[in-house]
Amino acid sequence: MLASKEEVINQIYEDWGDNPQSEICFAVLDYLLRVPVKNLFHITYGSFKKVVGQNYTNDDVLKAIQYLCGERMNLLEMNFEIIENDENIFILSKEEVKIAQETGQLIHPETGKLVNNFKEKVFVYFQPSSLVKSIAQ
Repeated sequence: MLASKEEVINQIYEDWGDNPQSEICFAVLDYLLRVPVKNLFHITYGSFKKVVGQNYTNDDVLKAIQYLCGERMNLLEMNFEIIENDENIFILSKEEVKIAQETGQLIHPETGKLVNNFKEKVFVYFQPSSLVKSIAQ
């Protein structure tokens, strides 16, 4: 298991080499270690785009973020929320999202009612993993 910033950097470079994903991962790692963890509760894809700049395609950024969420790296935890009327926000479990993807139906976590057009209302956000928290100390 990775335990230091240097080990994480070496693993990223070993996996991605000179591909754009290496630079993206390094920028995200720097961001995760530079910003106080208490301020990293709700990181959006848009936040990552700002961190890495405009020199990368959406596809490159997505691949890097998926990699950082994966078991091999495990720097980010992916979470889900449903936003209704731009103001009502409800956290969804990974299991609820998985079931919705499999069945095409999402049951509202609070009301128990079927959510119409749930794919337009469910958003992903990220949080630093315990590995980031231990490296940042």
